[in-house]
Amino acid sequence: MAEKPAQNAKTDTVAAESKTAAATDTKPKTAARKPLADTDEIEIVSLIPHVSYKDKTTEDLYEWDDIGHTEMMTVQTIKNMWRSHKSYFRNLWLKITDDKVIKHLGLSNLYKQYEFLMEQSNYTMDNMSAIAEKLHKAPNGLKASVCSKIKSFVCSGELTDVQVIRKMETILGIDILSFLQ
Repeated sequence: MAEKPAQNAKTDTVAAESKTAAATDTKPKTAARKPLADTDEIEIVSLIPHVSYKDKTTEDLYEWDDIGHTEMMTVQTIKNMWRSHKSYFRNLWLKITDDKVIKHLGLSNLYKQYEFLMEQSNYTMDNMSAIAEKLHKAPNGLKASVCSKIKSFVCSGELTDVQVIRKMETILGIDILSFLQ
């Protein structure tokens, strides 16, 4: 009979430790998050005209004729495309619209840069050093997108500050002031 109290004491200690561990576990439960399946379809947007991709495993052909044109691709197709042609995404010819896939492929910082550089309100003299730094590190595809965007801002009258336009001409090495009306 002397063994039972010792055994109960041991069981009580284990139970107390598990309660303490459960009480201190503050990690959020992620059971509500649904992981992406390879068959899930994701929207892909073209950032430049005339882009095409042929998936070698399925023989499916995807074509984007204009800027902003969208195609639906499965996660598996995007993974195949990433493995063989990272430049489609790194050079910003195409943009993935799903945050989970963007994070999985490590494109979050690049897309944040893109969003910053595509926002007209960021083109002020106060932001010129930040813009110059981002463009210096940017891939050529992003630089081309910025050139087109700046020209459209000037043509539409959204960007009229001559100092900003001249600075952007210097940074990008193109003529923009001639588009000012």
